[in-house]
Amino acid sequence: MTKTLIIDELTRVEGHGGITVIIDGERVKDVKMNIFEGPRFFESIIKTVYYDKVPDIMRRICAICTASHSLASIRAIEHAFNLQVSDQTQILRDLLIHGETIESHALHVFLLALPDYLGYPDALKMASEHFNTVKAALELKKAGNIIHNILSGREVHGMNERVGGFSKLPSERKLENIREEMLKVKRTAELSVEMLAQTEPPLNINSKNIFMALNPGEKYGFIGDEILISDGSAHHINDYLKIVKEHTVNYSTAKISTYKNQPFMVGALARILLNRNKLEGTAKSMFKKYHTLIREVNPLSNNLAQAIELVHSVERAASLVDELLGRGLREERLPSVNIKDARGVGAVEAPRGILYHDYTFDKSGCIVQCNVITPTAQNIANIEKNYREVVEALIHEEDDKIKFNLELISRAYDPCISCSTHVIRVKN
Repeated sequence: MTKTLIIDELTRVEGHGGITVIIDGERVKDVKMNIFEGPRFFESIIKTVYYDKVPDIMRRICAICTASHSLASIRAIEHAFNLQVSDQTQILRDLLIHGETIESHALHVFLLALPDYLGYPDALKMASEHFNTVKAALELKKAGNIIHNILSGREVHGMNERVGGFSKLPSERKLENIREEMLKVKRTAELSVEMLAQTEPPLNINSKNIFMALNPGEKYGFIGDEILISDGSAHHINDYLKIVKEHTVNYSTAKISTYKNQPFMVGALARILLNRNKLEGTAKSMFKKYHTLIREVNPLSNNLAQAIELVHSVERAASLVDELLGRGLREERLPSVNIKDARGVGAVEAPRGILYHDYTFDKSGCIVQCNVITPTAQNIANIEKNYREVVEALIHEEDDKIKFNLELISRAYDPCISCSTHVIRVKN
């Protein structure tokens, strides 16, 4: 007997997607993560645009990952034109992307994932019994938004970060405000780890995964030029197309990515596993305390990994402010750009994983080719693999239980479905 399980609309995720599972007797015949969000046209409309206007357009791909798209775009342009930036600019960019990580992870961990662990259907029901926790979580998210607002000019789609630097520097007083906010919310970030660690995960599966993350350098962070893979290999971001192989499917406006014909995972769990030795301070202590709960075979461990990153980013943001104030802020002019026909690749770790922007320019500095690969697009194949594994394990259970666990898997990846869509041509 054949039956079809359909989840028309995934809940507590960004964007519009669903799940289709076909079961034939005792066998899972097919699984699909249906991405039916309207395709985005950024890679096409950006063609012919002059380089200095490109980040202003590309950062609008997403309102959650604004800083990630902005910095990936800017870094691709700087790599194309061999533009070096100052240490001060690098520190400010680091601070900006930590702010984005705080606001994004706070939203996901507390309001989207934690209700599943505590047995609530949503954050509103959870707030009825955990009001102070939800209130603190919103303050934590707000603290991340404050960083973005101060450095980028506004909470969403800021314009202050530019090719080569920043249009306007924050005042010392505003940087001090950031540090003060980080001290206020530090305990809430730690609470996210403790609540997840002290609650039994609502689903345990054993899935062999391949992980990818950027090498951030000496300290745990979200910007880098080298791709680390859990098979022990490492590659420069310029070679990402040799690693990430995309193909289209007829049920999704997102492409599917594989590595050596195998699905792989990007995101907080990948970063924690591949860069764990670079954690510092309280995040390092909490990882050491709870590391046995971070299971590389269970994608729900991504939630706990995000919580540890929350602790890291709050502490790191405060230390970056101290570094900036200790150095003394210096007014810096944006450097001149030597325009030429060239290609550049920029990569950052968005909250959900590695984000690539790849631009080719003509000699007048206008884009002739563009490619963007987002974390969620890279994760889809691995998500579908996990769907299959869950259904195989629960094949004799009630349909509602299977569907609930399929949604648990989806939420664990914290997908940004709107980011994942492409303009694609599908052959029937």
